[in-house]
Amino acid sequence: MTLPTSAASRAIAVVGNVNLDLKTSPIPASDRLLADGETSVEEIYESLGGGGANLAVAAARLGGAVHLCAAVGNDELGAKIAQALRRFGVTPHLRPKPVATGRSINLNWDNSQRHFLSSLPHTRLLQADDVDFAELSGCRHLFRADIWFAEGMLEAGNGQVLRRARDLGMTTSLDINWDPLWSAAGSAQRVSVRQRQVLEILPLVDYVHGNERELAIFTGQADVRAACRMLTDRGAGAVVCHRGAAGSAIFSAGTGWCQVPATPVQRIVCQTGTGDVFSAAFLLLDDLPPAERLMECGRIAARHLEGAADYIPRL
Repeated sequence: MTLPTSAASRAIAVVGNVNLDLKTSPIPASDRLLADGETSVEEIYESLGGGGANLAVAAARLGGAVHLCAAVGNDELGAKIAQALRRFGVTPHLRPKPVATGRSINLNWDNSQRHFLSSLPHTRLLQADDVDFAELSGCRHLFRADIWFAEGMLEAGNGQVLRRARDLGMTTSLDINWDPLWSAAGSAQRVSVRQRQVLEILPLVDYVHGNERELAIFTGQADVRAACRMLTDRGAGAVVCHRGAAGSAIFSAGTGWCQVPATPVQRIVCQTGTGDVFSAAFLLLDDLPPAERLMECGRIAARHLEGAADYIPRL
């Protein structure tokens, strides 16, 4: 499925992580997976990974003009990733770092949950200066993905990038994805500092994206509407909430809560990247009314879920 030319012609910029992903087909959820032994799965395969890369590739596969700003290691894998991005239609702006290009192992459970094992030393070194806005001339929107993995950007870099984008007339988005420290024992103080750093840049963000669970953990609000309201109270223009089987919603102080149901799927091939595919479509369909926009994004995300469309191709 390719979007209309009117949507595809408006270039977007993505700032985030790109790495090599090693993915499994769905695995029966069981405590045995945590014990010594071995589990056979139907399939293990490679693809590009990282929220930034997933979104950029999906938007390009939908027909968008997409630029990806990211770091890679100064190694053979970094060069392979650059080639793959170009092959998939993305214009890469990759900054080599004196470390290895990272990898993730993506374990997919058959209960629609998953777990990532990630080593991303290259993205840890991403800096605001790695985003050269002269290379992004003509972009109308900047999407900041994977905010937790470049810790040096949290203190000031994210704000610098978003402010510069706004100064150049771009609209902006920020993805509140899973912070690995949420799963780490003894990290409450660091989590609190990182949360404050992100809250401080919300006035520079037109759209916050996140799934229901991530937004609840980040805001400390069990009710999804309260979570969205907190983010707009802190300065965000609107919140786009991915709700899984409950569908999706968008909330802003001006227009309130708009929710649509999920698109039914016959099977789930791989849930990883579904939110990124949804967000990619959302960026490109900005001329649609909110409910219609969400419904169309849901239909596109459903095609990814059931393997009917190849928005995040294998390597």
